[in-house]
Amino acid sequence: MTSISDIEEIARQAKLFPLREPQRRAMVQLLAGQNLLLIWPTGSGKSLCYQLPALAREGMGLVISPLIALMEDQVAKGRALGWPVTCVHSGLKREERKKRLATVARGAVKLLYVTPERFRQDEFCQLLTETKISLLAVDEAHCISQWGHDFRPDYSRVGEIRRKLGDPQVIALTATATKEVQADILRLLHLTAESTALMWEGVERPGLHLAAVECESHEDKLNALVDWLGEVKGAKIVYFTLISTLQKVSHVLAQKGIEHGVYHGDLEARARNQTQSRFLGGATELLLATPAFGLGIDKADVRGVLHFEIPGSLEAYFQEVGRAGRDQLPAHCLFLYWQEDLETQMRFIETLTPEPAYIRALYNLLVSWQDRLSTLDMEELRAQLSFKNKRDFRLETALNVLERWDVIRWPRRRLQELTLLRPLTAEDLSEELWKARKLQLQKKLLALVQWFRGEGCRKVEIYRYLGWANSEPCGFCDRCDEGVE
Repeated sequence: MTSISDIEEIARQAKLFPLREPQRRAMVQLLAGQNLLLIWPTGSGKSLCYQLPALAREGMGLVISPLIALMEDQVAKGRALGWPVTCVHSGLKREERKKRLATVARGAVKLLYVTPERFRQDEFCQLLTETKISLLAVDEAHCISQWGHDFRPDYSRVGEIRRKLGDPQVIALTATATKEVQADILRLLHLTAESTALMWEGVERPGLHLAAVECESHEDKLNALVDWLGEVKGAKIVYFTLISTLQKVSHVLAQKGIEHGVYHGDLEARARNQTQSRFLGGATELLLATPAFGLGIDKADVRGVLHFEIPGSLEAYFQEVGRAGRDQLPAHCLFLYWQEDLETQMRFIETLTPEPAYIRALYNLLVSWQDRLSTLDMEELRAQLSFKNKRDFRLETALNVLERWDVIRWPRRRLQELTLLRPLTAEDLSEELWKARKLQLQKKLLALVQWFRGEGCRKVEIYRYLGWANSEPCGFCDRCDEGVE
């Protein structure tokens, strides 16, 4: 029977002792047989809460993670400590994947990291059913509740995966989750409130100075950005919603001789990895990025985050500013509000909520073009549905929705491999569900605008939104600064 002493001994050997008291409490809960939902601030040591118990127990811990880069980072750190950990993902060559899975089959792995898509492989699923899973960890668990053009259907199937594995004990981890998202996580993981302990260590980040200013034009924002860059020393991230805006700002900064890196989804994977490595290693101090950068990134000394465009929700905003000041030293976060940016986010909401008629039209097109899909690309399909509007990403969302409903199979996001599984029915196309989802996204955007317009402490208002209402004014934001005599 594994005890907390066994876990602490592993921590001691890895020079990770003593554990923080919240970490120790979480592990005691696991040892008592409870499932866990951890909502802890970024950088608070959530990963150790599943790593150490899995290492101490008989069997293997299985970690489901959304990003290959995040998995590789965790595995590299574990191996440096001498832990028997590995990951399996699509970025590996076939022979290397086979080699790693063979070590799993031999029982030589204590922690295995995978993306949820890996469970589409029958051979992999069979291997895991023959392996004793001591703990199932779902990292970045808020991803379960996402629904957009980058929605990953397999993430919402983790509960089904768990059932196939014999319902092992679960620990779900995230830095931000509203009450609604918490309910989604429990429901989709097939957990009950009675069997699951919620451990909320608050979301306080006392070292972050949050400020927001209203701008009258794009040029006004550029001036504010340049001023901020001159004031904040050290590593900085500037977030953009649109790649086109990022590229324009990059051009302006280059003309001013301000060195920087760029990171967005249109870059080749190699270029993104190089940019990320340079920033994490300190060779690049300033990074211009879309939200594609940041999930699971471990850089403690980021001194500032600036939002050049409005994000879609307070959750997204707080996730992104949370990448600053993880070393507990002060960091300065500036939010540039421009009314016209709201229109961009409203367009995104339309993209993220394709109406039932659009989904029906897509399905009918897939049926009629079934024999031609192997010769088509996404833009040809989009042109038929969106009148050649390349900025209309409803297609990606709708295909993901059809996949989640098991109407199609769309492996590796290749039309050439798309197959129809069953007819689309009237029951699938719920007008009420579509309207509810659209309203939900609009409310999230409205909450962000209200936060900007509000007169209270920036952090208190965010904490209240996230369900933690017992906080005092932080004394370290622009609203609190205004109240100082």
